[in-house]
Amino acid sequence: MSNILFVLYHDFGANSAVHVHNFANNLAAFGHQAVVVVPGGADLGSGLGAQQYSVQFFSQIDGNWSRLFKNGRPPDIVHAWTPRENVRLFCERLRTLCRFTLLVHLEDNEDLILEANLGAPFDELAVTENLEVPPNLSHPRRYREFLRTAAAVTMIMDRLDEFVPPDLPKLVLWPGADHQLFFRRPKDEAFLKRLGVPPSNLVLCYTGNVHSANAREVRSLYVATAILNRQNIPTTLVRAGKDYCPFLGPDDSWARQVSVDLGYIRHVEVPAILALADYLIQPGFGDAFNDYRLPAKLPEFFAMGRPVMLPNTNVGRFVQHGEHAWVLPRADAHHIVNALQTLHRNRLIAERLASGALAFSERHFDWKKNTRHLEDFYKRVLSRAAAPPPLSRKKLN
Repeated sequence: MSNILFVLYHDFGANSAVHVHNFANNLAAFGHQAVVVVPGGADLGSGLGAQQYSVQFFSQIDGNWSRLFKNGRPPDIVHAWTPRENVRLFCERLRTLCRFTLLVHLEDNEDLILEANLGAPFDELAVTENLEVPPNLSHPRRYREFLRTAAAVTMIMDRLDEFVPPDLPKLVLWPGADHQLFFRRPKDEAFLKRLGVPPSNLVLCYTGNVHSANAREVRSLYVATAILNRQNIPTTLVRAGKDYCPFLGPDDSWARQVSVDLGYIRHVEVPAILALADYLIQPGFGDAFNDYRLPAKLPEFFAMGRPVMLPNTNVGRFVQHGEHAWVLPRADAHHIVNALQTLHRNRLIAERLASGALAFSERHFDWKKNTRHLEDFYKRVLSRAAAPPPLSRKKLN
C-alpha cells in the first residue's frame, strides 16, 4: 500500500478541500496512508466530518516521515491539488527532502483566473519579466513548467486536456457526493416555518459562495425569483454561502424580499438546506470559465433526488436533457423563469427529472467508485515510473 500526500493551495475552507477530504478518506479505507498538507489557515476540515487522514501545515514538513506515516517512509505519491504557486513551491522544497512520484490535479482554467485577478491578458503576463503573482494563483510560465515535471495529471473536466503536456498520462477524475449525507428526503416543513417560508411557496436553494467570477450568475437566481413572484408564482430562494463581493446592486431590498440568506454553514449542514428545494439550479452558461470546471455543488444537487437545472456546459454536456436534468442553452434569469413555468405545470416531468438525477448520481458521483479509478491510476503511474527505460537502438545493435 502507498503513502499518499495531498497538497492543497488553501485550507479546508476551499471547495477543493471537499474533494481531497473524500478521496483521502476512501484511500485510507482501501488501506493506504494519506496525509493532507495545507499552507496555513484556521479551517482544518472538522466541518467535513470524520477524517481518516492527518492534516499538516507546509511548514511542518521537515523530512521526519515517521511523524506522518506509520511505516516511517516518505510519500510514494504527491498529488498537487492544482498548480498554484504555493503548491508548486512546496513541491519543489519537498524534492530536496525525498524522492516521490508527482501528480498534478487541474480543476480550473488557470490562465483565465490569472487574467481576472491581475487585470491583464494572459499572453502579456506570460512575457512579463519578474512577474509577482499571489501564492494562491498560478504563475503563467512556472505552472506550465511544473506540469512538465509531473509523472501524470488528473483533471476534473475533459476540456482541461488542452493544458496537459503531450504524452503525459492523464485521468478525468470526477468528484462525488457523500451518500450518507446527501440523499433524497422529504421537505422539512418545520424548518421552512422557522425560516419564515410559506409552505405553499416554490422553493429554490443555492449553497455556494459568491465571488467575482460567478457574481453575475448567482444574481440571476435572485432576479428569476423576483420575476416569478411578480408573475404570481410565490417563490423563495434559500441561499447559504459567503459573499466575497457585492453583486445585488446598491439597493438590494428587492432581492432580500424574495430570499432567505443563511450565510456560511458547515458542509455537514448543507443537505438539510438542499432538502427544502423543489428545484436545484446551477446558473451560468458556456464560456472560458465554466467550460473547464465542475461546480462543486452539482454532485450534491444530483444526489438529493430533486429536479436539477443547469446550462449546456461542463456536467450539462454529459446528462440527457429531460431525463437526468433540464439543460438550458443559458441558465440566466430569462431561461430559468421559462423552464420553471414549464416544469411547474408538469409534475410528471419534474418527477422524472428527480429520479433521473439520482440515477446519474449513482453512476457518476460515487466517491468509492471514483476513488477506485484514482487508485488504479496511481498503480499504473507508479508501475510506469518504476519500469526501466527502453533500450536505445544503438544498444540493441
